[in-house]
Amino acid sequence: MKQHLFLPLLTYPDATSEFMIANAVALAHHMQATLTVCAVEITIPDVSNALSSLIIDAAKMARDAGALSRKRASALTGMAVDAAKAACVDVRTREIKITEPFVVEALAEASRAYDLVLLESISRPIVEAVLFASGRPLILYPSAPFRGRIDHVAIAWDGSRAAARAAHDASFFLERASKVCLLSVIDEKPMKYETGDYLVENLLKSGVVAEVTRVRAGGEPVGEVLQTKAFELRADLLVMGGFGHSRLREFVLGGATQAVLTNISLPILLSH
Repeated sequence: MKQHLFLPLLTYPDATSEFMIANAVALAHHMQATLTVCAVEITIPDVSNALSSLIIDAAKMARDAGALSRKRASALTGMAVDAAKAACVDVRTREIKITEPFVVEALAEASRAYDLVLLESISRPIVEAVLFASGRPLILYPSAPFRGRIDHVAIAWDGSRAAARAAHDASFFLERASKVCLLSVIDEKPMKYETGDYLVENLLKSGVVAEVTRVRAGGEPVGEVLQTKAFELRADLLVMGGFGHSRLREFVLGGATQAVLTNISLPILLSH
């Protein structure tokens, strides 16, 4: 079945980069997927009062922010459509017009209609909302160019439900990979290796070249260790289970997830 990718185009306060648009188009071309680009146009509520108006013109600042958002939405949509058409990618456009405080909820809800969400690591609240509230996997990109083709996949494996869910959500890439490597950090917490060995066995039976690599963190953050090893192995994609839960609308994240959202060095497929 044809895959459908979703690329939110953020406009405020930081805008989606040209790198992210190019990465999304390249991935859609590689997957022969449709790409829906969604410009997020925000409005800033006017919260000015008599005191604040003596210091700053809050109403004007709100109008200027809204105008900047609209301008960026138009420019980014045009850029994405032109890039997709040049790459012969089936592209569709959407727009969301919303008051700034409700952007994260709106994007989490909009993401539920697609197979895979593509995000850049410029807005952590949006990444967290999509990861934990959309029910869909996402690929998180650094603000840098990456080729769209994914041949070598690394899976962060600790035997957990989250890791199993992420590996399943990465099935499209695993089935087409020339090599898959399960990365297990062996000195961070107690772990049973049998399920990872069985997963590799199943991949091998399906014709996928797969192996297990066990590494030691040595006290370093697990998320950084996994990324470093995946980079050393020349993986095109790292697959990870996103661990966390919501408490009073604030996400309490697992250590590896925390490290990844703080510092990302290669494309990472995250699933919760």
